[in-house]
Amino acid sequence: MPAILPDKHGQAPGSYSMNQGPFDILITGGTGLIGQALIPVLEAGGHRISVLTRQPDRYPGKASCPRLFAALRDISEDHPVDAVINLAGARIIGRRWSTRRKQVLRDSRIALTRELVGWMSQRPVPPAVLISGSAVGYYGDRQGEPLEEDQPCGGDFGALLCRDWELEGMEAAALGTRVAVIRTGLVLSGKGGMLPPMLRSFGWGLGARIGNGRQWMSWIHIDDEVAAIAHLLANQDSAGAYNLTAPEPVTNTGFNDCLARMLRRPRLLAVPAAVLHLGLGEAAELLLGGQRAIPARLQQEGFGFAYPSLEGAFRAITRP
Repeated sequence: MPAILPDKHGQAPGSYSMNQGPFDILITGGTGLIGQALIPVLEAGGHRISVLTRQPDRYPGKASCPRLFAALRDISEDHPVDAVINLAGARIIGRRWSTRRKQVLRDSRIALTRELVGWMSQRPVPPAVLISGSAVGYYGDRQGEPLEEDQPCGGDFGALLCRDWELEGMEAAALGTRVAVIRTGLVLSGKGGMLPPMLRSFGWGLGARIGNGRQWMSWIHIDDEVAAIAHLLANQDSAGAYNLTAPEPVTNTGFNDCLARMLRRPRLLAVPAAVLHLGLGEAAELLLGGQRAIPARLQQEGFGFAYPSLEGAFRAITRP
């Protein structure tokens, strides 16, 4: 990965050069699906990784893991941090959104990002780059409307959660830090996330459309997610919001039918919207609503997707 990060020999924060690193990168949420895929790629590029995790003793692959910190206060002033990648956030899908759960979701994203930016402001030299998480849920349920990054925020809980999360991250720009916000879609990987349970269900002939199936799904292969983050980290002109989604979103019916074809299994079932509302309440809208997000800014910057089509992504994940 080409490294375009701040010169560590006297340049002010916010100025950049073509130095080739290696660089010191702090990752929050490094134990999650994206973090676990991203860390080996960055390490292969020669970068030194530190991970902020509440439970360092449970870090997977601990025998060969990066430097771990349980809290920001544990990171000394002389521990170098050139860039921060903020991926932390409690799981949002699969549980009802009680008042308590909503607060957990906000604290794990918004409060943590606020704390992170405050910590950055206290560093002798603030990190020059912050890549901060968000999701395509920012747009709310927008039916089939193509959504580039300049579209407004939605009004539901998930959209406002993403909006407030993004605003906290953008506060780092006042420090002279370059900030890129990543609005990630559904990440496809055979190692975690939403896809492995679906593969099992479809393998048993239990694949099912969700609701009427017309809601749009913005997805991205894990390799493209990692490559896009690396691109934003390296590219000195990348700042603001980016849709991290494949350029070919599909409807829920299209998604499930494609998976059924790849697995050579029937897709005969459907999960009624009423059943999801009964089980998940307000959180069901994450599955019944949708966004047709387009990665316009990544494409404008010349980013090339390894898996632009859903069929190619499924083939790569399911091949022996």
